[in-house]
Amino acid sequence: MDKTHVLELRLGDKVIPVKIYIERRQNTRASLGSKYVNLRIPKGILFKPDVQKHLDWLENWLKELESRKPFILHKYIPSKKYADKDVLVLMGQSYQLDIIIIDREDARVSIKGTTIFLELPNKIGYDTQAVIRHLLIKISQKHFKAELTRRVKMINDRYFGKEINSVRLKYNKSNWGSCSSGKNLNFSVRLLLAPLEVIDYVIVHELSHLIEMNHSKKFWEIVQKIKPDYTVSEDFLRKNNHILDF
Repeated sequence: MDKTHVLELRLGDKVIPVKIYIERRQNTRASLGSKYVNLRIPKGILFKPDVQKHLDWLENWLKELESRKPFILHKYIPSKKYADKDVLVLMGQSYQLDIIIIDREDARVSIKGTTIFLELPNKIGYDTQAVIRHLLIKISQKHFKAELTRRVKMINDRYFGKEINSVRLKYNKSNWGSCSSGKNLNFSVRLLLAPLEVIDYVIVHELSHLIEMNHSKKFWEIVQKIKPDYTVSEDFLRKNNHILDF
Protein backbone atom coordinates (compact mmCIF):
# COMPACT_ATOMS: atom_id res chain seq x y z
CA MET A 1 0.00 0.00 0.00
CA ASP A 2 1.23 3.48 -0.83
CA LYS A 3 2.04 5.76 2.14
CA THR A 4 2.17 9.49 2.82
CA HIS A 5 4.15 11.41 5.42
CA VAL A 6 4.10 15.09 6.38
CA LEU A 7 7.17 16.88 7.72
CA GLU A 8 8.87 20.28 7.71
CA LEU A 9 11.97 21.15 5.70
CA ARG A 10 14.05 24.14 6.77
CA LEU A 11 15.26 26.22 3.84
CA GLY A 12 17.27 29.23 5.02
CA ASP A 13 14.90 31.30 7.19
CA LYS A 14 11.81 29.47 5.90
CA VAL A 15 10.16 26.30 7.15
CA ILE A 16 8.53 24.51 4.22
CA PRO A 17 5.73 21.97 4.82
CA VAL A 18 6.38 18.83 2.77
CA LYS A 19 4.05 15.95 2.04
CA ILE A 20 5.91 12.81 0.98
CA TYR A 21 4.18 10.20 -1.15
CA ILE A 22 5.86 6.78 -1.17
CA GLU A 23 4.39 5.01 -4.17
CA ARG A 24 5.03 2.69 -7.08
CA ARG A 25 6.96 4.85 -9.53
CA GLN A 26 10.31 4.92 -11.34
CA ASN A 27 11.56 8.39 -10.44
CA THR A 28 11.42 11.22 -7.91
CA ARG A 29 9.07 14.12 -8.60
CA ALA A 30 8.28 17.38 -6.77
CA SER A 31 5.47 19.90 -7.20
CA LEU A 32 4.11 22.95 -5.38
CA GLY A 33 0.69 22.37 -3.87
CA SER A 34 -1.56 24.94 -2.17
CA LYS A 35 -0.58 23.83 1.35
CA TYR A 36 2.45 21.57 0.85
CA VAL A 37 5.40 20.95 -1.38
CA ASN A 38 4.59 17.49 -2.70
CA LEU A 39 7.45 15.00 -2.98
CA ARG A 40 6.76 11.69 -4.71
CA ILE A 41 9.41 9.00 -4.30
CA PRO A 42 9.71 5.34 -5.42
CA LYS A 43 8.65 2.84 -2.79
CA GLY A 44 11.44 0.34 -3.58
CA ILE A 45 11.22 -3.42 -3.98
CA LEU A 46 13.87 -4.98 -1.72
CA PHE A 47 14.69 -2.10 0.63
CA LYS A 48 12.91 0.81 2.23
CA PRO A 49 13.46 4.09 0.36
CA ASP A 50 16.24 6.39 1.57
CA VAL A 51 13.94 9.30 2.43
CA GLN A 52 16.79 11.62 3.46
CA LYS A 53 18.41 11.21 0.06
CA HIS A 54 15.19 12.37 -1.59
CA LEU A 55 14.84 15.26 0.87
CA ASP A 56 18.37 16.39 -0.02
CA TRP A 57 17.35 16.27 -3.67
CA LEU A 58 14.20 18.28 -2.86
CA GLU A 59 16.22 20.92 -0.97
CA ASN A 60 18.46 21.47 -3.99
CA TRP A 61 15.40 21.55 -6.27
CA LEU A 62 13.72 24.22 -4.11
CA LYS A 63 16.89 26.33 -3.89
CA GLU A 64 17.28 26.28 -7.65
CA LEU A 65 13.59 27.11 -8.10
CA GLU A 66 13.78 30.01 -5.64
CA SER A 67 16.87 31.41 -7.35
CA ARG A 68 14.80 31.77 -10.53
CA LYS A 69 11.56 32.85 -8.83
CA PRO A 70 12.54 34.56 -5.55
CA PHE A 71 9.07 34.79 -3.93
CA ILE A 72 7.54 31.51 -5.07
CA LEU A 73 7.86 29.79 -1.66
CA HIS A 74 6.55 32.68 0.43
CA LYS A 75 3.00 31.33 0.28
CA TYR A 76 4.05 28.61 2.72
CA ILE A 77 5.03 31.15 5.39
CA PRO A 78 2.27 31.31 8.07
CA SER A 79 0.28 34.54 8.34
CA LYS A 80 1.00 36.91 11.21
CA LYS A 81 -0.90 36.39 14.44
CA TYR A 82 -1.86 39.59 16.25
CA ALA A 83 -2.33 39.91 20.01
CA ASP A 84 -3.19 42.71 22.40
CA LYS A 85 -0.20 45.01 23.10
CA ASP A 86 1.67 43.92 19.96
CA VAL A 87 3.69 46.68 18.30
CA LEU A 88 3.36 47.53 14.61
CA VAL A 89 5.81 49.92 12.90
CA LEU A 90 4.21 52.08 10.19
CA MET A 91 6.09 54.84 8.36
CA GLY A 92 8.88 54.63 10.91
CA GLN A 93 6.57 55.08 13.92
CA SER A 94 5.76 52.37 16.48
CA TYR A 95 2.08 51.79 17.26
CA GLN A 96 0.74 49.56 20.03
CA LEU A 97 -2.36 47.46 19.36
CA ASP A 98 -5.20 47.76 21.87
CA ILE A 99 -7.54 44.84 21.10
CA ILE A 100 -10.91 44.77 22.85
CA ILE A 101 -13.62 42.12 22.53
CA ILE A 102 -17.07 43.72 22.82
CA ASP A 103 -20.77 42.79 22.59
CA ARG A 104 -21.50 44.48 19.29
CA GLU A 105 -22.17 43.29 15.75
CA ASP A 106 -19.58 45.32 13.84
CA ALA A 107 -15.79 45.70 14.15
CA ARG A 108 -14.19 49.13 14.52
CA VAL A 109 -10.68 50.53 14.28
CA SER A 110 -9.12 53.90 15.06
CA ILE A 111 -5.74 55.50 15.74
CA LYS A 112 -5.18 57.86 18.64
CA GLY A 113 -1.63 59.03 19.20
CA THR A 114 0.55 55.95 18.93
CA THR A 115 -2.18 53.42 19.76
CA ILE A 116 -4.32 51.49 17.27
CA PHE A 117 -7.65 50.61 18.88
CA LEU A 118 -9.38 47.49 17.54
CA GLU A 119 -12.89 46.65 18.76
CA LEU A 120 -13.94 43.13 17.76
CA PRO A 121 -17.38 41.50 18.12
CA ASN A 122 -17.75 38.63 20.56
CA LYS A 123 -19.04 36.01 18.13
CA ILE A 124 -18.65 32.23 17.96
CA GLY A 125 -16.66 31.16 14.92
CA TYR A 126 -15.46 34.71 14.26
CA ASP A 127 -12.16 34.79 12.33
CA THR A 128 -10.47 37.33 14.59
CA GLN A 129 -7.10 37.32 12.82
CA ALA A 130 -8.61 37.87 9.36
CA VAL A 131 -10.68 40.78 10.65
CA ILE A 132 -7.71 42.36 12.46
CA ARG A 133 -5.66 42.15 9.28
CA HIS A 134 -8.50 43.73 7.26
CA LEU A 135 -8.91 46.54 9.82
CA LEU A 136 -5.17 47.29 9.95
CA ILE A 137 -5.02 47.59 6.17
CA LYS A 138 -8.13 49.79 6.16
CA ILE A 139 -6.93 52.19 8.89
CA SER A 140 -3.42 52.37 7.41
CA GLN A 141 -4.80 53.42 4.03
CA LYS A 142 -6.97 56.09 5.63
CA HIS A 143 -4.58 57.39 8.29
CA PHE A 144 -1.32 57.52 6.31
CA LYS A 145 -2.53 58.66 2.87
CA ALA A 146 -2.12 62.35 3.75
CA GLU A 147 1.40 61.83 5.15
CA LEU A 148 2.47 59.74 2.15
CA THR A 149 1.04 62.39 -0.21
CA ARG A 150 2.93 65.10 1.69
CA ARG A 151 6.13 63.08 1.33
CA VAL A 152 5.55 62.59 -2.41
CA LYS A 153 4.96 66.33 -2.86
CA MET A 154 8.09 67.20 -0.85
CA ILE A 155 10.33 64.92 -2.95
CA ASN A 156 8.67 66.00 -6.19
CA ASP A 157 9.11 69.70 -5.39
CA ARG A 158 12.74 69.18 -4.43
CA TYR A 159 13.92 67.00 -7.32
CA PHE A 160 11.34 66.79 -10.12
CA GLY A 161 8.85 69.65 -10.25
CA LYS A 162 6.41 67.54 -12.25
CA GLU A 163 2.63 67.68 -12.35
CA ILE A 164 0.93 64.90 -10.36
CA ASN A 165 -2.72 64.06 -10.85
CA SER A 166 -3.27 61.85 -7.77
CA VAL A 167 -1.59 59.76 -5.08
CA ARG A 168 -3.34 56.53 -4.12
CA LEU A 169 -2.67 54.01 -1.37
CA LYS A 170 -4.10 50.51 -1.79
CA TYR A 171 -3.32 46.92 -0.90
CA ASN A 172 -1.18 45.38 -3.60
CA LYS A 173 1.12 42.36 -3.61
CA SER A 174 2.28 42.54 -7.23
CA ASN A 175 4.36 45.73 -6.85
CA TRP A 176 5.36 48.43 -4.36
CA GLY A 177 4.25 51.29 -6.55
CA SER A 178 3.28 52.31 -10.05
CA CYS A 179 2.98 55.42 -12.19
CA SER A 180 0.37 55.69 -14.94
CA SER A 181 0.53 57.75 -18.11
CA GLY A 182 -2.21 59.88 -16.53
CA LYS A 183 0.31 60.96 -13.84
CA ASN A 184 -1.38 58.91 -11.12
CA LEU A 185 0.98 57.50 -8.51
CA ASN A 186 -0.12 54.31 -6.75
CA PHE A 187 1.59 52.81 -3.71
CA SER A 188 1.01 49.54 -1.90
CA VAL A 189 -0.10 49.97 1.70
CA ARG A 190 2.44 47.21 2.51
CA LEU A 191 5.16 49.76 1.78
CA LEU A 192 4.24 51.58 5.01
CA LEU A 193 5.83 48.67 6.90
CA ALA A 194 9.24 49.44 5.36
CA PRO A 195 11.82 51.90 6.79
CA LEU A 196 11.37 55.54 5.76
CA GLU A 197 14.46 55.53 3.52
CA VAL A 198 13.00 52.60 1.58
CA ILE A 199 9.63 54.36 1.28
CA ASP A 200 11.44 57.43 -0.07
CA TYR A 201 13.27 55.28 -2.61
CA VAL A 202 9.99 53.88 -3.98
CA ILE A 203 8.61 57.42 -4.18
CA VAL A 204 11.70 58.52 -6.14
CA HIS A 205 11.35 55.44 -8.35
CA GLU A 206 7.75 56.24 -9.28
CA LEU A 207 8.39 59.97 -9.72
CA SER A 208 11.22 59.10 -12.11
CA HIS A 209 8.62 57.43 -14.32
CA LEU A 210 7.11 60.88 -14.90
CA ILE A 211 10.27 61.48 -16.95
CA GLU A 212 10.97 57.98 -18.28
CA MET A 213 7.99 55.58 -18.48
CA ASN A 214 10.29 52.55 -18.62
CA HIS A 215 13.26 50.96 -16.87
CA SER A 216 15.84 52.06 -19.40
CA LYS A 217 19.42 53.07 -18.62
CA LYS A 218 18.31 56.70 -18.61
CA PHE A 219 15.61 55.90 -16.03
CA TRP A 220 18.09 54.31 -13.61
CA GLU A 221 20.47 57.24 -14.09
CA ILE A 222 17.69 59.55 -12.86
CA VAL A 223 17.05 57.33 -9.83
CA GLN A 224 20.76 57.02 -9.02
CA LYS A 225 21.32 60.76 -9.21
CA ILE A 226 18.78 61.26 -6.41
CA LYS A 227 19.34 57.98 -4.56
CA PRO A 228 22.97 56.88 -5.13
CA ASP A 229 22.46 53.88 -2.81
CA TYR A 230 19.12 52.84 -4.32
CA THR A 231 20.30 49.23 -4.72
CA VAL A 232 20.31 48.89 -0.91
CA SER A 233 16.57 49.63 -0.85
CA GLU A 234 16.00 47.35 -3.84
CA ASP A 235 17.74 44.50 -2.00
CA PHE A 236 15.78 45.19 1.19
CA LEU A 237 12.44 44.96 -0.63
CA ARG A 238 13.49 41.82 -2.47
CA LYS A 239 14.69 40.03 0.68
CA ASN A 240 11.84 41.18 2.94
CA ASN A 241 8.90 40.94 0.54
CA HIS A 242 7.33 38.13 2.59
CA ILE A 243 7.75 40.04 5.88
CA LEU A 244 6.32 43.35 4.72
CA ASP A 245 2.68 42.39 4.95
CA PHE A 246 -0.19 42.64 7.40
